[in-house]
Amino acid sequence: MSTATEEGRGPGLATRFFLGAAVVIVVTVGLSVALASSKAEGVARERIRGELLRVPALFAGWRDSQMSARRVQVRAVAEQPGTKALLAEGGGGAETAHDTSLEFARALGAAAVFLFDTHGRLIVRTDRPQEEGGRDFAGVSWVSLPLSRLTESSAFIAEVSHGPALSLVASAPVLQGAGTERVLNGVLSAAFRMDDERAREVARLAGGEAAFLINAAARGAVPRLEVVGTTERFRDPDLGRAVSAQSGTTEAQLARGDLPSPFELTARRRDYLATLVPILSGSDEPVGAVVVGRAQDEELAALREIRRSLLGVGAVILLLSVPLSFAFARALARPIQQLAVAAEEIGRGNLDVPLPRAGRGEVGALARAFAVMLRELKEKAQLEQLVADLRGRGVDPTIRGVPPTGTDGLPASGPVVGHLFAQRYEIRGLVGRGGMGAVYRALDRELDEEVAVKVLETAGVGTPGEQQLRREIKLARTITHPNVVRAYDFGEAEGVRFFTMEYVAGATLRELLDEEGRLALTPALQIAKQVCRGLGAVHRAGIVHGDLKPANVVVMTGGVAKLTDFGVARARRQTAAPFAGTPPYMSPEQVRGAEVDERSDLYSAGIVMYEMFTGRRPFDAGDPFEVMRLHLEEVPPNPRTLQPTLPELLADTIVACLSKAKADRPATAADLDRLLMRVRT
Repeated sequence: MSTATEEGRGPGLATRFFLGAAVVIVVTVGLSVALASSKAEGVARERIRGELLRVPALFAGWRDSQMSARRVQVRAVAEQPGTKALLAEGGGGAETAHDTSLEFARALGAAAVFLFDTHGRLIVRTDRPQEEGGRDFAGVSWVSLPLSRLTESSAFIAEVSHGPALSLVASAPVLQGAGTERVLNGVLSAAFRMDDERAREVARLAGGEAAFLINAAARGAVPRLEVVGTTERFRDPDLGRAVSAQSGTTEAQLARGDLPSPFELTARRRDYLATLVPILSGSDEPVGAVVVGRAQDEELAALREIRRSLLGVGAVILLLSVPLSFAFARALARPIQQLAVAAEEIGRGNLDVPLPRAGRGEVGALARAFAVMLRELKEKAQLEQLVADLRGRGVDPTIRGVPPTGTDGLPASGPVVGHLFAQRYEIRGLVGRGGMGAVYRALDRELDEEVAVKVLETAGVGTPGEQQLRREIKLARTITHPNVVRAYDFGEAEGVRFFTMEYVAGATLRELLDEEGRLALTPALQIAKQVCRGLGAVHRAGIVHGDLKPANVVVMTGGVAKLTDFGVARARRQTAAPFAGTPPYMSPEQVRGAEVDERSDLYSAGIVMYEMFTGRRPFDAGDPFEVMRLHLEEVPPNPRTLQPTLPELLADTIVACLSKAKADRPATAADLDRLLMRVRT
């Protein structure tokens, strides 16, 4: 089973495109929602934290206003004549003092009222009338200040033994008389509980939930916070323990106010971000705290709604994108699948395959590249057929364009067919002769491959022929390209100079033209393009060929055209000297003996193309000097006058190559190749 068949068992290209697009969409939507949610949640949490950090300042303001208001209330009662008279009489008896204090408590809205004598001893307290009578409170700040400074005072107190309670106590001295006759009768104090109502006030101020906590632990021990007043959502019997555990608060931290804030808190199965503010007594001992929390689910409710909206929008986008991405994937994959099928057919040797239309973008560029490749393969196939037909008619392909001549005229010394030459090359036959020497087909025994051996018939060190041979091998060895015959080695043996090069099994273009007259458009165009590519390699090596003609173009049986014979070629820097060549193919500057460059070779390429496509050269005469004059003075006839079916672009390109001025010709061989690639056959 073929590889293509095995690969075909998997999902198709369209399916893979679709699945890839779907995954990208799902991941993109999911990441967008996740990132947006995470970012929004982070922003919301930071906003909550920022607002919680303001709670200590808000509570301090509320505490100060409460203390001020309570002191004013207590002072007003202390200034009443009845209060002054009561304390002037030392309380007027326990029952009278208790009853009067209850009236004061009702008037003040206080949880308890305390009466003290001028020494700070307790006369009565309304919440526990039978206890603590005569107890000395002179060392307590909220009693000592009114006694010593005759001014109001306030402080927080905590009571644990008779039920946990946290109260704000306000005290005022009870004075009688004025000026120097002013007399201190005692101190009036009132305790106001930090209860649920006060917790609601703090909650409204802070914008969350609040609870007052009392430190029920013994002095110096780890704080044990218990709730004494709370908002409804904080009404949890375990709230105090949760605050103690989750905040990690110590007594020292409560005293310093150095509390972790905000911290995570759970109350009644709801999660909060909370902050803890210590409450200190008049002697700066931690007696309790107020905790304020913001429910995260409520704070983030709007953000979660946005997230649900984003998920909904993402789902809609996904539902819409599924058919669209599938249609897009099919449209994108269809031409690629067609190209894949075409590639398989081409691999099987079938060149008559349909190709998709070349649109825009990368797929269009790929389709155009396939079309160019297919056109090149078709042209090359026709060129192969042309060479095969030539061989089928009994023509012996050579490398120099001159038929073998047997043994007649062979040099007295040098290679002999059937013998070993230079102790390395087994001579198998004469390939052809040229003006300077002969070319043999040989087997290189060291490399075990066939090579061509070119020898000079006129040997001798320092002779023009030897110098030309040496120059040819030096220049040829600098070029490595599929459309240029490779040169290998240079040497001397048996009295002759020689060099070895790639053996090319095929026919010269001269032979093809002599046999066919003119060539068919498609194979001729393929030869022209390959000649341009070979010339491009020669020129990039800094060499001007100088003798481009059909005899120096070899067409292999595989449809590859190669440039050969660098006998008159020169490096670009040496082209100012007169240049030898073959008159029918010489450029005007060669004829004049002027400086030549790459564009001179393109002129010769134009002559070769003219002859291939029309069957004749543009300038022809029996006298070589007359031919050279025509190169200088005459305008060549348009190839379409000789071959009307020739594509106009091709004819214009040939005419451009034959311009008398080098500047009017294509600038490089690559430019000429691009022009030929645009010709449609």
